[in-house]
Amino acid sequence: MKYQIAFSIFLMFSSIYSADSLKYTLINELDVAAPADDVWALIASKDAPKTFEMLLPGMFEKLEIIEGDGGVGTVLLVVYPPGSVPLSNEEKFVTIDNHKRLKEILQTKGGYLDMGVTFYMESFQIFPKGRNSCVWKSVVKYEVPDELASNVSSLISVEGLLTMAKAAAKYVVDSKKQSTNY
Repeated sequence: MKYQIAFSIFLMFSSIYSADSLKYTLINELDVAAPADDVWALIASKDAPKTFEMLLPGMFEKLEIIEGDGGVGTVLLVVYPPGSVPLSNEEKFVTIDNHKRLKEILQTKGGYLDMGVTFYMESFQIFPKGRNSCVWKSVVKYEVPDELASNVSSLISVEGLLTMAKAAAKYVVDSKKQSTNY
């Protein structure tokens, strides 16, 4: 059985001007050769931060749950390697919807907020695409005052979420392969 993840990137970069603030949405979609329920189980898991830290050595200096149990309301401290911009932030899991297979994570402290961004949210949503495949949709939404947009917009991308999606997809596909080989 050949491992394959076909991916297509749909990067939508939209900006909407409103009341001296710009709103941006960045979107990526990744085709995954695994059932939606299997991929969602990893994302929705209360151990997801530990799993991503294991799957992506070097991407994070530390992922630490500082409040909660990994479910809705959990606050996570994210520390990136030295030299990263931003170096750290706190984020809160605000939505984990098993029916929609949607996880939303709101940045609440530090990070881009310290650089003038007034709202920053990442989300993951899994859509079935046949019995043994799905689409992993990653979205970054943020708002920034007009005068700061040029300073921070070049730092914010969906690439980190794509890296996470690819690593998680490979993990799920490889785990499924191993379980069928026994």
